[in-house]
Amino acid sequence: GRIRAGLGHHSYTLQDSLKRLAKDPLQTILTTAVIAIALSLPATLFVAVDNVRQFGSGFESFSQITAYAKNDATAEQIANLENQLKVMPEIASVTYIAPNQALEEFANSSGLGAALEYLETNPLPPVFIVQPQVQSQSPDQAARLMAKIHQMANIEDVQMDMLWLQRLRSLTQIGQKIVLALGSALGLGVLVIIGNSIRLAIHNRREEIIVVKLVGGTDAYVRRPFLYSGMLMGFMGAMGASCILALGFYWLGSSITHLSELYSSQYRLTGLGLKGCVALVATGGMIGLLGSWLAVGKHLKHIKPR
Repeated sequence: GRIRAGLGHHSYTLQDSLKRLAKDPLQTILTTAVIAIALSLPATLFVAVDNVRQFGSGFESFSQITAYAKNDATAEQIANLENQLKVMPEIASVTYIAPNQALEEFANSSGLGAALEYLETNPLPPVFIVQPQVQSQSPDQAARLMAKIHQMANIEDVQMDMLWLQRLRSLTQIGQKIVLALGSALGLGVLVIIGNSIRLAIHNRREEIIVVKLVGGTDAYVRRPFLYSGMLMGFMGAMGASCILALGFYWLGSSITHLSELYSSQYRLTGLGLKGCVALVATGGMIGLLGSWLAVGKHLKHIKPR
């Protein structure tokens, strides 16, 4: 009976909190809109940083290492190098490009075929195009693989165009820290907004609270409606933030898709998704509950029956 009575009171308090918010729609809409904007900013930055991270991860899978052999390497030495590279566990495939083949491809692509005929010797070295295994394509592992290849005999130089990707990853890490800092700051702002709304609600219901305490109502009984009100405002603000993000990424997604198609890419902009929206709504509810708890705990103790 006690459990059923408690659940019944919680249900009644929740419904009463919804009715009280609906009685002042303008104030509720304004408060919810401010919370939605405050929560949508860090959520938007989080999704943007996550998209940049996924964009960089897509390019990591296409990373290749170019190993240049010495010009004076013999055919036997070249064959030995190719065999050594193929048996390395970090390497998925090896493609050998002979100097004559490289010169022919350069002549066809550059349009300098006539000028290249006057060269006495072929200046291009033997080249190995090395495709690392998937687990060896991160910048750190690729750097170790490059150093290992460079130590091999008859290898002149090893190159990999990964510097821009490392810069992108560093910027992504900076972006994640900015999102954390901005999210924390705006989260505190939401706490202040909800706390101020609860403070006004406590002030408006001051006489009612005094009467409840006079008839024996506990602080937990008095506190409960305000906690539900703060949690509901947090929920509604977070749902508004989710709608803002969904509309924004729907509006921007078609342009990103069209741009990626122009570059023959399959990249698609991704939003929060269902799990992200649920997490955002839950976060908003928790912030609302915490803000109302702090406000009620601060102001309720000053209201005492005479």
